[in-house]
Amino acid sequence: MASLGWFTADRRRMVIAVVLVLLLAAGLRLVNIGWSYSNNGIDEGVMLQRARLVSDGYVLYRDLPCDQAPLAFYMGAVFGGDVVSLRAMTALLSLAAVAACMLAARRLAGDRAMLVAGLLLAVDFAFVRESRLFSLDAISASFLALALLPFIVYQQRGDRAALVLSGLMIGLATATKLIGGLALAGVLLYFVIGWARDRRVGRAQAVDLVLVSAAAVVPVGVFMAYLGPSEVLQGMVLNQGHRSFDLWLKVSIVAFFGLNLAYLLPVMRARVLMTGEAGTRFLMAVFIVLLLFMVAQPLVFLHHMVFMGPPLAILAGVLVGRWLDGEKHLDESDTSHKVSRKGISQKPSDGAWIGVLTAVGLLLSAGLGAAGVTMQGEPVQVKVAAMIEPYVVPGGWMVSGDPIIASYAGARVPPELANVAYRQYPDLTLEKVEANILAYDVSVVVVCYRLNEFTGLPQFLLDHGYVQVLGAGSQSEDGAVLDLFQEGLGTITAYARADLV
Repeated sequence: MASLGWFTADRRRMVIAVVLVLLLAAGLRLVNIGWSYSNNGIDEGVMLQRARLVSDGYVLYRDLPCDQAPLAFYMGAVFGGDVVSLRAMTALLSLAAVAACMLAARRLAGDRAMLVAGLLLAVDFAFVRESRLFSLDAISASFLALALLPFIVYQQRGDRAALVLSGLMIGLATATKLIGGLALAGVLLYFVIGWARDRRVGRAQAVDLVLVSAAAVVPVGVFMAYLGPSEVLQGMVLNQGHRSFDLWLKVSIVAFFGLNLAYLLPVMRARVLMTGEAGTRFLMAVFIVLLLFMVAQPLVFLHHMVFMGPPLAILAGVLVGRWLDGEKHLDESDTSHKVSRKGISQKPSDGAWIGVLTAVGLLLSAGLGAAGVTMQGEPVQVKVAAMIEPYVVPGGWMVSGDPIIASYAGARVPPELANVAYRQYPDLTLEKVEANILAYDVSVVVVCYRLNEFTGLPQFLLDHGYVQVLGAGSQSEDGAVLDLFQEGLGTITAYARADLV
C-alpha cells in the first residue's frame, strides 16, 4: 500500500494511477458482460421485461403491475429492454460513481485517499456484481454515490448550487429504488448532529436542509405528475409492505463486510469520524442510516448492500490515505464551524491492522471478481433461449419462470406475469398463470423457478394444445457462479404451441 506514494509524488504518475484504477473497475464490469457470472435471483429478468413493456407503450402501474420505483424502467425503455445494452448502461453509470467517490476522497484527504477509495469501490464484489446486471440497486446506488461529491463541495465552499445538485442526485436514486431516499435521511441526521453540537438551530443550515430536500423531491414529483400520485405511491411504498421477516438473510450484512474488510475501518473509527470534520461526519451519517435500515427491514439481500459501498469506500480511503501519509491528526478547518476538529490519530500499532484489512480485503474482492469473469460459462438461460427461440412468434408473447429467458429469445411476457418471484403481493397463483397464457395466446412456456411449484401447469399446457419441446434439465450444471443467498432455477422444461412445432 505504501507504494501508492510513488504514484502520488508525481502528477503524471498520479494521473496514470487514476486511469489504471478506472480501467480495473471497467474490466471487472464490462468484460464478457453478455454472460453475467452472478445474479440477483430472477430480478434482472423481471426488470428487463418491465422495461421492454414500457418501451412498447404500456403505462407503468396502470397497465403494468409494479412494486418498484419507476425511473429505471423508463431508462430501460430507451434501449427497448435489451439485455446487453442495459447492463452496459448500468456498468458505465457505476464507473461514474467510482470516479465521483474518488474525487470526494481526494477533497477530504488527498491523492492517496482518492486512489484507495477508488480501488475499494472498483473491486467491491457486491457493487461489481450488481454493476454487471440491469440492477435497480446498482443504478440507485450509483446516483447516491454521485450525490456525495457535490454535498462535500457544498460543505467546503458553501456552494448552494452543489447542494441542489446533490439533492437532485438523491432524488434520482429514490426514483430508481426507494432505498436511495435514505441518503436524504442521512443528510437530515448530519444537520441534526450539527445543531446538537452547536446547541442551536442555525437559520442558514435550516434553509439548506429545505433546499436539498426540495431538490430531492423533484424527480419523484415529476413521475407522480406523469403517472399519478396514488399510483407511484402504491408502487414505490405500499406494495413493499407485505414482506415477511427473514432473520437468516441478515447474514448478507456479515458477508458484505467479510468480502470488503477495509469497510470495517470506518466502523472501528466511528467515534472520531463522527466528531471530526464535516465531510466524514456526513458520510458516517449516511452510512449509519443505511446500516440501521438493513438491520431493521424484513428482507435484506447481498444486492441491497451496494448502497453502503460508496460512503464506506470514501471513509476507508480517508483513513488509509491519512495513515499512508503519516498524519497524526486532522487539522483542517470546517467551513461551517470556526473551531478546530478532533483528529483521527494514527498510533504506531495502527499500521498493522489498517494495512492487513485493506490488503486482504482488496485481494479477496478483486479475486472473486476476476474469478467470476474467468470461470463463467454460457449461462443456462442463454442456452434455453436458443433452444426455444424457433418456436417464439416474433414480437409475440411467452411465459417463463425466469423472464430473462424471454428477453434473450426476443419475446415479451404478459404484464401480469412479468413478476414471477416468490415474494410478491398479491401472490402468484396457478389460475392467474393459466388465464394469462390463454388471454395472450402465448407461444412458449418455460417452466422453471417458481412455476415448478404449480404441479398442474404441465397438464394444463398439454390439455390446451401445447407440446413439450425441452425436456427436464437442471440449472446446477450450467448456472451462474459466485451466487450468494440466491435460489436456482430448478428443473427446466419448455412447452410450445403445437402449431409452431
